[in-house]
Amino acid sequence: MNTTSAHGPTSHQPRHDGMESGHHSDPYLERRKPPEPSTCPDCQASFHQGRWSWETPPAGASSHRCPACERIRDGMPAGELTLSGAFLAAHADEVMRLVNNTDDRVRMEHPLERLIDTSGDPATGPVLLRFTGIHATHGLGKALVKAFGGSLEAPYPEPGAPMRAHWQRD
Repeated sequence: MNTTSAHGPTSHQPRHDGMESGHHSDPYLERRKPPEPSTCPDCQASFHQGRWSWETPPAGASSHRCPACERIRDGMPAGELTLSGAFLAAHADEVMRLVNNTDDRVRMEHPLERLIDTSGDPATGPVLLRFTGIHATHGLGKALVKAFGGSLEAPYPEPGAPMRAHWQRD
């Protein structure tokens, strides 16, 4: 059934681009908004006026785990960034300071974009960083290139798949 709206013709036909019509492809993004106001019991982020923030929730807020804490609990990162190269070993403290400072800044602005964990020793080998969002993953890679040079490979993944990025400088 085709109809016309203020924005032109509309249709109830299926999409042909592989995406589900009207649904998020990320299973951790809720199809329905949580009750308002809500507070995440793990990180204390609050959901109010349609978005997650670090604002103090109003009195009587219900408890609802945010998508970032769901990912952390399930051990399912949205993005992974591998750091490697001789430069990393020689400048481990500087690189990791940038990682932590960038994560702090992004986390304050975007509560659902956070560093989950770090594995590996930057002084001896590659380091794997896991994130709750692809934007934090890509943003940190770009920050490393801007600050230290090197190369970043960060192809955007298929919908619903985690981003796997790699920064290297020898």
